[in-house]
Amino acid sequence: MKHSKLFRITVLLLAVVMTAGVLAGCGGTAASSSTAASSSAAAASSSKASSSSAAGSSSAASSSASSSDSNKYAGRTLKILLSVGGGGNYYEPVAERMMKMYPGLTVEVDYNKAAEDVLRTKALSGDAPDIFNINTGFLPPYDIISQGLAQPIDDILNETTLDGSKKLGDILDKNLFSIGEVDGKHYVMFGDCSFLSGLWYDSNYFKANNLTVPTDWTSLLKLADECDKLGKDVFGYTGVMASEYACDYWFWPTVATTDYTTYTAIQNLDVNAFKSDGMKKVVDKMVTLRDKGYYDANTMGLGNNETQMAFINHDFALLPCGSWLEAEMADAWTSDWKLSYLPYSFGDAAGAQQYMSVSPLISMVSATTKNMDLVKEFYRTLFSDDATITSAVKVTNNPMSISGFAAKYGDLLLPSVKECDQSLDSGMKALVNPVTWWYTDFDTELANMINALMGGEINADEFMQRGCDLVTKIKNDSTITKYTFAG
Repeated sequence: MKHSKLFRITVLLLAVVMTAGVLAGCGGTAASSSTAASSSAAAASSSKASSSSAAGSSSAASSSASSSDSNKYAGRTLKILLSVGGGGNYYEPVAERMMKMYPGLTVEVDYNKAAEDVLRTKALSGDAPDIFNINTGFLPPYDIISQGLAQPIDDILNETTLDGSKKLGDILDKNLFSIGEVDGKHYVMFGDCSFLSGLWYDSNYFKANNLTVPTDWTSLLKLADECDKLGKDVFGYTGVMASEYACDYWFWPTVATTDYTTYTAIQNLDVNAFKSDGMKKVVDKMVTLRDKGYYDANTMGLGNNETQMAFINHDFALLPCGSWLEAEMADAWTSDWKLSYLPYSFGDAAGAQQYMSVSPLISMVSATTKNMDLVKEFYRTLFSDDATITSAVKVTNNPMSISGFAAKYGDLLLPSVKECDQSLDSGMKALVNPVTWWYTDFDTELANMINALMGGEINADEFMQRGCDLVTKIKNDSTITKYTFAG
């Protein structure tokens, strides 16, 4: 599971936290067992560079390492702070690679469970790390930006890949960069680890029972009838964690796929968006699942693991979840299971544009860094050196948001994750749901609304009215900075 949404705190001391917004914290549970002690990759340890990194080096990187200016960074240090989390210490392979390419360079990666406290101390003492990636946040990135603690990354996005063939901004998923843009400048770096999401199913179970794999709403209802005849439900989600699983992995993709105009209107706090024709279609779908008994109401009171076990037990057919599912439940899958990704997000028609929510780990560059040239080299290495990408992905077990990633690096991923990432390469589009970043209590109330509707406590009209009230409350609050989503 990913970490909870960030909340607003105005105490200046906390404002030094470079937060990672909506981050996935269970993307690789084994990686989460790291100790609280910092992991530092320094020059003295450059010999630790993994054999896979050495073997898989790109020609461009090799050229850099052997060029006459390979010692140009000798005697300098790049400092990076990374929170312990589901992504693991995937920055260490980058550090090792850079130190191999540039002898005499020191790259320190402080991989720390208490990274937010370390950052406060370092910033207050004037020794802030050059790059921050913190997945236990206390402030939205926009507060950090407004207080001048981060600097724009546009120059970094304009840097070329190591082989000089493209700009970094051209190989990264542009759909993610709607977050962290202020006055036409980008402050948040995406792409180094992205937790994907959507609907998952057991393709072996579907084949064995001749179940329909849905591609539109009509075939979804057909599947629901087929499941009903087997004494199963078609759909379930963890009600206890609805602000993540129901909202991010089901509701927002359903809205975007059903009517993207309505999705855009909500992001822009259109007070009428929750009563639009598009939203009426979305709510009708939700009510249909509820009233026809196609939704597993038992999952309303279940936590994440309990819901996933019910899914593995085939209590219901489709589970909204993230790309960490296969790894997180590694000990629970039975031999007859084949976890597969469904590239369909409850849209009306087959062939319509489908969407998935993506929860990317993010980093920001300190406003006080004196090492922008090293920062640029770090990101060039991270995103365009084959050896580094290979080593980093082996740590995260999740893809980077790089164009064509599945085709080139998909074999590094678990089968279900590769299948999910291929869906992006095949035409699905990423959502980051900006309204939940800008207004950090939004999903909490939305989750309450969804649970109330699916639990039969409110009807469709009441759901839509509560949505209107939520948007109106935020829009009319003069203390909240408003932002615009271009779509």
